[in-house]
Amino acid sequence: MDRLKPDVWDDDTRMNVLFSPFREKDLNPSSWNQKMKFWIQIIEDEHKLTNKCIIEGKYLPQMFKRKGKIPTCIETVLSEMLSLGKIRKLQNCDILQPPSGSGRKGWLTWGYDTLVKSPISWGWKTLTKESSEEENPRYILESCLNDQCSKVLERLQCQMYCDIVNSIMEYSEVYGQCGDLCSSELEFKVVIQQLVKERKAVISTEEDSVIIKFCSQNDDKVKNITGEDLKIFRIKKTSSALMSKMEKLSVVGERLKKEAIQYRNKSMKQHSLRTFKQYKRVQNRISKLSNSIDLLDDILHRIGHAASEEMVVKAIESGAQALKGINERNDLDKVSDVMDDLNQAMQEQEEIQSEISRIDHEEEESLEASLESLLLEDGKSAVGDQQVDGRKQASSEDELSDLLAGLKLPDVPTFSPGKSKEFSEMESQSEIFVPDLSPSDKVKRSKEAA
Repeated sequence: MDRLKPDVWDDDTRMNVLFSPFREKDLNPSSWNQKMKFWIQIIEDEHKLTNKCIIEGKYLPQMFKRKGKIPTCIETVLSEMLSLGKIRKLQNCDILQPPSGSGRKGWLTWGYDTLVKSPISWGWKTLTKESSEEENPRYILESCLNDQCSKVLERLQCQMYCDIVNSIMEYSEVYGQCGDLCSSELEFKVVIQQLVKERKAVISTEEDSVIIKFCSQNDDKVKNITGEDLKIFRIKKTSSALMSKMEKLSVVGERLKKEAIQYRNKSMKQHSLRTFKQYKRVQNRISKLSNSIDLLDDILHRIGHAASEEMVVKAIESGAQALKGINERNDLDKVSDVMDDLNQAMQEQEEIQSEISRIDHEEEESLEASLESLLLEDGKSAVGDQQVDGRKQASSEDELSDLLAGLKLPDVPTFSPGKSKEFSEMESQSEIFVPDLSPSDKVKRSKEAA
């Protein structure tokens, strides 16, 4: 239980309440429901972790032992789970039982089993059943049983490389492959029996062997065991028996080989030769058995390959029928009519596109004419503006000439400039007048001069 500790497991106060017997539900329904929910959940989780689907009523309280104390409310929990359908009592019908083979028994054996053995067995079981059930009632936990059924079926289906060959197996082979998914063989038989009830498996007997056929991944329900299934099972069983015999002969051959070598080392020639002859005979038998096993395996392989080819042929046949039905609905005349309609529609579409493009061309020509007239009008207005600007520019030049005529400027010198003494004295005695007039003063003085 240490691996599945709930959060309150270390709380002594809380766990004392949970370990105590249930009180009346009417006194505190909320607390009663919480306590019941706690125990149901912890029982289911514990059995899932241990791969158990059978609850042992006698040993269940011991599974939750804590600090030397065991819960005293487990019987109430089991009663509630039983009423909720989470568990059911384990009965003989829940355990896998091989089909009755009374049809193959002789009259003497059948009479002994029917008149002597069965009544005595029934009476003994009736006397001991009640006491055993009272001491240790056993229940099937539905949730865990469903999980184990899914796991067993999934593993078996994953190993079916061919449904027709691998879907039918002997019980011992099935248990060898999936026995580890259950905690005991009893629980494994309960799981197989549940699969039989759900029509996921079917059982039968063949030469004192219990054979089981499982549904494939593509089927929801298993198909009944047919004569072909039994023949395939016989081939597989024969191959397995030959393999077991060959392994035993290999052990014998190794022993004879060692004895022959020992006799040879002891100079016991006759014993060595006789033993070696036995060894050769064993090797010949092993070789023949190996050839027989290879032949049987090849037959099984061919059966599986034939089954695959049959599936392929059926698929092709279905496809051919579907294609034929489609072709019947779409006959040649209908296709020709459709193609004619399509060509006519395409021609009409081309005519419509041609008409639309012609209209677009006319609209484009009118737009270009309008644009040309607009450009001509803009050119005329631009020439008029240039004439007006020319007249304005001429009047401005006349005004500037009048302005310059009214200015008093010094005369242009008649000699070349130089740094002579006379020039220096003239420069100091005369003053050069350089007018500094603003545009407004220039206009004012020009008016006064006029």
